[in-house]
Amino acid sequence: LADQSNSLKYAYRRDAARLLVLYVTKHCLSLDSALVNAQRDTDGRPYIINSFNFDFNLTHNGDFTLLTSCQNMRTGVDVMRIELPPATMSVDGFIHKMRYLFSSSEFYWINAGIDEKSKIRRFFRLWCLKEAFVKNTGTGLRIDVSSVEFDLTGDQPTCSFPGLVSEEWSFEEHSLPSNHVAAIAWRKYGFPISIFCKEPFQEVSFEQIMSSVKPWNEVIGDIWSSYASKELCPSSSRRLLS
Repeated sequence: LADQSNSLKYAYRRDAARLLVLYVTKHCLSLDSALVNAQRDTDGRPYIINSFNFDFNLTHNGDFTLLTSCQNMRTGVDVMRIELPPATMSVDGFIHKMRYLFSSSEFYWINAGIDEKSKIRRFFRLWCLKEAFVKNTGTGLRIDVSSVEFDLTGDQPTCSFPGLVSEEWSFEEHSLPSNHVAAIAWRKYGFPISIFCKEPFQEVSFEQIMSSVKPWNEVIGDIWSSYASKELCPSSSRRLLS
């Protein structure tokens, strides 16, 4: 009970979506939730024990939790709610402060937006793509992310990075409700990514997730009701984009 009460302090309703891993492994790998053993490799990437050809990635921010998965490939995903900086800082000032994250051409493209809303949206689009890339590779922010350069002037995002074989990679952008953007990075080693058949996102309800899992221990009734009444996610000091 003490552990559950302590966990409740830091848990939000969106955290229940982490059970998506159990839901997906049941439907993709036919694994019972009690048998799923998720670990992290030396780069911090999650994987399922004894399912080495299966890859997945999870992200949550704002109102959304996303999970991507694939067989015989690698995936990385990121989602962000587009937010303005605190009222004490202008959008231009914020972007200038963060310019070290971007190449000169990316920084120019961000600032070519017609107004503050356009500029901050471009900022988050690029940041999501960079996050998806580093989550795919497992390098995290140990690399200079300004060297992961994206071009969004064409129909599809393209990426340049030392040693990157463009034919092995595919990138997706998604515009989600309530001013959220998402990006996915796919990689198929040694094969043209064009032969990969992608499926669209599927929305999974809480009831669908819970029907696929088994509780590891009993949850005290008051703890569960307190959790269910909490906010979806922590509050943010930044302003929402209208």
